[in-house]
Amino acid sequence: MEIFDEKDEEVKRLMLRISRKEITLCDSCDTFFDYIPRKISCDGCMKAKARERRQRPEVKERMREYHREYNQRPEVKERERKRKREYEQRPEVKAMRRERYQRPEVKERRREHYQRPEVKAKKREYYQRKKKLREEE
Repeated sequence: MEIFDEKDEEVKRLMLRISRKEITLCDSCDTFFDYIPRKISCDGCMKAKARERRQRPEVKERMREYHREYNQRPEVKERERKRKREYEQRPEVKAMRRERYQRPEVKERRREHYQRPEVKAKKREYYQRKKKLREEE
């Protein structure tokens, strides 16, 4: 405490609070935060470090792999299907979709899409497969 001037009351008060373990100084950004044992960085710095860690390629790949496996579970697939079905049955969603598909630019885009040769071939293949299944029954 002898380093500081006697008239600098604010600094003295801060130093006193630090010595009483009421507040702590962040190691990275030099801001004060409430004292928690063994915590050396404030919440903002902790979030920034976590964000940096998530941006590393090896961490991204590991997370991608985990989510890929998780989303293939039958219970997860069923839950997502159910959620999507419930969402699509809402009246406001139906009205929004109906309104969207009535727009001329959307109609034109859909018409162009279905005129593509690869789309026509896929539709024809689907139709033939269904027809064959019906005949077998």
